[in-house]
Amino acid sequence: MGVEDPEFSSASSVAKSKRNAAGTVRWLIGVLGPFLGLIVVIGLFSFLTRDTGSFLTTYNWRAIAVQTVVVGTAALGMTMIMITGGIDLSVGSAVALVTVVVACLVRDVGMAVPVALICGVLVGGVCGLLNGGLITSLGVVPFIITLGGLKVFRGLAKWFSSSTAVYVPGSAKPSWFGTLLAVEPKPDWLIVAPAVWVLLVLSLFVAVWLRRSVLGRYFYAIGSNEATARLCGINVPVVKLAVYVLAGLFTGLAGILQFLYLDGTGDPTTADGLELQVIAAVVIGGGSLAGGEGTILGTLIGCLFMSVLNNGCVHAGISNASQDVMIGGIIVAAVTLDRLRRKGRD
Repeated sequence: MGVEDPEFSSASSVAKSKRNAAGTVRWLIGVLGPFLGLIVVIGLFSFLTRDTGSFLTTYNWRAIAVQTVVVGTAALGMTMIMITGGIDLSVGSAVALVTVVVACLVRDVGMAVPVALICGVLVGGVCGLLNGGLITSLGVVPFIITLGGLKVFRGLAKWFSSSTAVYVPGSAKPSWFGTLLAVEPKPDWLIVAPAVWVLLVLSLFVAVWLRRSVLGRYFYAIGSNEATARLCGINVPVVKLAVYVLAGLFTGLAGILQFLYLDGTGDPTTADGLELQVIAAVVIGGGSLAGGEGTILGTLIGCLFMSVLNNGCVHAGISNASQDVMIGGIIVAAVTLDRLRRKGRD
């Protein structure tokens, strides 16, 4: 047996320690950067609304938390997709389709609301399965496939609803129906709506799962270098299919939350542009369009950033057109910073 060289062992340990330290620094920058940006935005809107003081009220921040739930839930799935180097432009349309399907199941089929909600989550999973299946089988880039999905799912939502809103009768709504996304929750000790706590628990679970599970590590490996991942024996098509199905389930969950937020309405026009907000939240939170990077904590901060921006603009009297310009500018800035950060490492 050979004897290990002490100098080689020491150098290897030092190199490993440096890599770990560099990884920790990158993680801190990825989290602290979006957090500092959030603080700046909060300070800006606090100043702009200083005369009314409406922005910093407890009620308004509870409302911001509720407004973050749908975007945040969909962003959990988008984070996983973008870690693998993919993207999903069909999120908003899939959410609209879920609201319509759930409403039709309750109103026209007579299905119980809890069962219909479960079916809604599965509808999101089927949308993800279709996207992932086409991406892996045809070898077409995710941008094109999910762009097609954006139109197909929106068209299905309009077809099922005859292009009109589908209302669930009040008699079919259970007693808890309006409580999950209530701005002022009951009991008071909940502080925020129950759905907000559900999002936080899901986020914690996904964050741990991504780092600890084999499949989660595969996501990062494929996003970092797909060719190397193949050489390491990773079944890339199967993993990609899995990530789109998982993300689809989160989109389905976001759809039923949107259904609850609309007080039991299936709206084929709802969530228009939601995919841009979700993508922006992930990118702001440190995710990379090139893949291989992204954290759930950063994504949540990015989602809160988007909610604060939208809410603050309303309280400051800034028009929707100006909001769109600001969001577009933020996306460009976040992507530019990501490119600069990658060049700096290279």
